[in-house]
Amino acid sequence: MAVPVEDPNKEAFLERVRGALGRSTPIMVTPDHPTLKTTLPRHEEKVRTTKARTEARRPQNVARLETIATAAAWHVHRAADAEVAANIVAEIAATIHAKAIVRTAEDIFKRVDIDATLRKRGVSPTVLASGRARRKSDLKDIAFKADLGVSGVEYAIAETGSCALFQRKGNARITTLAPPVLALIVEESQVLETLDDFFAIVRFQFLTNRGRVPNYYNFISGPSRTADIEQTLTIGVHGPGEVHMILVADA
Repeated sequence: MAVPVEDPNKEAFLERVRGALGRSTPIMVTPDHPTLKTTLPRHEEKVRTTKARTEARRPQNVARLETIATAAAWHVHRAADAEVAANIVAEIAATIHAKAIVRTAEDIFKRVDIDATLRKRGVSPTVLASGRARRKSDLKDIAFKADLGVSGVEYAIAETGSCALFQRKGNARITTLAPPVLALIVEESQVLETLDDFFAIVRFQFLTNRGRVPNYYNFISGPSRTADIEQTLTIGVHGPGEVHMILVADA
């Protein structure tokens, strides 16, 4: 009878993964992962627990997000309110001498009025949305000529230092992909603790909306990085080479 041999590299590999996630010990309790076939009340309970824990740990989650994002080459800014957040965007634009700025058409910009702040400094952002005066096919050309893209997010995940964006009306994903510099505005209430929290919420939305959910999720975890076969790392080839995360305190 063959005796299974423990892979000596397994523990070293898991140790590196734990270190990257900021953990020092193995997980001793199996995480709560209800399957899609689980009853809807069970998923609802999972989401309710997730949101309660997220709210209770908000300061710790925001601090952890800032730490991990900074380590991943984000430029992280703290804003006490919406006005400060708009001024930070304007400062970023001034620093890179941006002459063309694009933004999404999300509700966040009703609270963080970057348009008025930027106009005071002599530049007016273009909203990337098709309409009577602009065809959808025109957006690509406008985005690639921009110096700075500004967008909101759906969630930010503390454990990975990532921002999650959904594909939906008003959120032109090319805003976050084409310009060389990107600024994302994150409200503290949008910060989740783990990726599991994110997928628990998305899974519940899928079940309660009869499968009508965004068909595209974009996770941004820092500036675009590309490595060739010799593992020579290049920044900014397939996306922004400079990324800013503006954390806005809740009103």
